Amino acid sequence: MEEYLKILLEQIRCKKARPYIRQELQDHMEDQIEENIQAGMDHERAEKEAVKDMGDPVETGISLDRIHKPQIAWKLLFIISMISVVGILAQIMIARHAKGEYISASGRYVVHVMIGIAVMIFLYFLDYTVIARFSRIIAGVLIVLCLLAVFSGNRINGMRYYISVGGRPVSVQAFMLFYVPVYGGIIYKYHGAGYTGLIKSVAWMLIPVILVLRMPALTMAGILMISKLVMLTMAVQKGWFRVQKKKTICGLWGIFMILPLAVLLALYFGHGLMPYQQERILAFFSGGGEENPLKTLMNANKFVGSSAIDVDVLLPEFNRDYILSYLSSMYGILAGIFICCVLAVLIFAVFNTAVKQKNQLGVIMGCGCGMIFLVSFLLNVLENIGIFPSFAAFLPFISAGGSYIIVSYGLMGIVLSIYRYKNVYPRHVKISDPKRKSNDRIIG
Repeated sequence: MEEYLKILLEQIRCKKARPYIRQELQDHMEDQIEENIQAGMDHERAEKEAVKDMGDPVETGISLDRIHKPQIAWKLLFIISMISVVGILAQIMIARHAKGEYISASGRYVVHVMIGIAVMIFLYFLDYTVIARFSRIIAGVLIVLCLLAVFSGNRINGMRYYISVGGRPVSVQAFMLFYVPVYGGIIYKYHGAGYTGLIKSVAWMLIPVILVLRMPALTMAGILMISKLVMLTMAVQKGWFRVQKKKTICGLWGIFMILPLAVLLALYFGHGLMPYQQERILAFFSGGGEENPLKTLMNANKFVGSSAIDVDVLLPEFNRDYILSYLSSMYGILAGIFICCVLAVLIFAVFNTAVKQKNQLGVIMGCGCGMIFLVSFLLNVLENIGIFPSFAAFLPFISAGGSYIIVSYGLMGIVLSIYRYKNVYPRHVKISDPKRKSNDRIIG
């Protein structure tokens, strides 16, 4: 049997797949040997018959090699290419119209896209299980960066979002988005644990959210919280933790989403807040009131063509958060709808890629990346159509801002890596301790 497996595995070009294929075939042959022994054969003959039933090792190995090999997500790459072109064209059109600082901003956008693509390619070839293996270390580094931003970051409008790296500002809150897929690796390491593992997972979920709130960056904290809460809910539902599923899921959402909202509403209607705090809440749920300039733009926009409104006066930095409003005002609502449709197709493709994975770690990490894109996209759209008041909400891949562009492509690199190894890894893999030299092993 050992000689047969050795010859067969030599036909498998993907070395990462070999241990899992070997274990699966060995289990199958051992089951067949047991059946042969029960049929009256001695062990030696039973083993020979089991090996014989497997067929020629070279032919079988070649057949398995066709299946268990890295894949390229051509559809995802096509959509990403389309979005990259759309984003570059949008920034060029803004530069031609607004001129001034936006000309140099469009150039920086192209540079950041190129850097983002390089990061995407790197993460694509890195293998997402490596990120999961070092998840706690990566999470610790991100938490330290967040602490640096909170206590010694560059203060802009009373907020500390940035730290200086080589004399250039780097948005820490943008790079904290990487914490979400990393969090998938963290909770996967508690696979099979009980309530203790669940409590530790909750702690890893809350720490960065609390730090981001200290910046303060409420929108980013919300994106992180919702994304990770969905991931933890999926993990509980899939049975990663030995807990009561329904009660645990209801408790998680009740404590971290429903309860805070209920307390806020109670304070609001019970006049337990300061007047300015009540005004902010009222403005949020009313979309900033009728004086919101975005509502003025929405009412004046045409389906095709310019609204003839001077966007430069109404919107600050309209190449970032308000790029949808700008394009809709300058070229018609159809232009904004087109960008939204392309992004919606990409987000659907990301979730579709994740949920179709056999490997459960890939499912959770992929859905985490998808949640970042989905929540950010929805918040930005709702802000641009005037339902929500103005706040920091980027449009993935399209909004200017170097850190967010690089992070968007980086997250897509993780998704592409998950797709790449979809036929390589089994349902579950054991993520070995970084200090150990052992390889991943099948645990289920």
